[in-house]
Amino acid sequence: MLKRVILAILACSVLAASGCDTVKPYVKSTKKLYKEYVNVDPSIDLTDPGISDPSINKLAALFAPVDERVEFLLRALSAQDLPPSREWCQSFMDSFPWLSGVAVVTESGAVSFKLPMFTIKQVDYAPLLELENLYKARKMGAYVAASELGAEIMVAKPLFVDNEYKGLLVASFDPGSLAKFSPEPGSLLMFIPGATLWSGDDSGAAQALAQMNWKNLLKSDVAGEQAVGGTRYLWQSRYLAQVRLIYAVSAVTAPAKAAKPEPKPAPAAAPAP
Repeated sequence: MLKRVILAILACSVLAASGCDTVKPYVKSTKKLYKEYVNVDPSIDLTDPGISDPSINKLAALFAPVDERVEFLLRALSAQDLPPSREWCQSFMDSFPWLSGVAVVTESGAVSFKLPMFTIKQVDYAPLLELENLYKARKMGAYVAASELGAEIMVAKPLFVDNEYKGLLVASFDPGSLAKFSPEPGSLLMFIPGATLWSGDDSGAAQALAQMNWKNLLKSDVAGEQAVGGTRYLWQSRYLAQVRLIYAVSAVTAPAKAAKPEPKPAPAAAPAP
């Protein structure tokens, strides 16, 4: 159809150039064809609600404000290649007040300095140092440390001096501090394959989801749904350095349909006079 319209426009253009009067009645219709099929005015349907699935909308609404903070953190870390100053680290902490701390660690594991100096939850940076192959390829690394006080997520950015790997800039945070950015923290679950990070109001479901075979599930999908105890859960994953971070929420259940009222009995016929 479009090809025929273009040919018609070209034909009329040629005739118009030749001064043929017979072309005049067709100019108006040609302009209409051009407007409808070639140079179409863009339009936005503001009445279209977009995704209509309430469960997908629930997942997006609950995890997006949380994941937004994660993304901003990763971008800020990725921009730092040189060992930072104390002032830079303090400014970084001020920009991300939900962090537990920031530390600069040498390649041998010595802590150059950290903020704050003292924390209730002790952090061991040794597991991060084992990811040296990632750092030499200028990639970030992450590790989730378990403790009696809960999980602690550490994200490490390699630091370089004269193009040589010299240590790590490490940002650490409690998943609970991050989950609070969700409008409904109790309805959001966060975990990595094999370990719960934030169980919301349903620790059983969070634990069951974390123990599923995510190695197979994540081979081809970054989002999907799983059933736990008869409840359907929607999930979305993302990379946190080399670690898969997964968010999940329970699906929205359709409201039960109201029972139809019983038909009223027909009134009895009036007795004959």
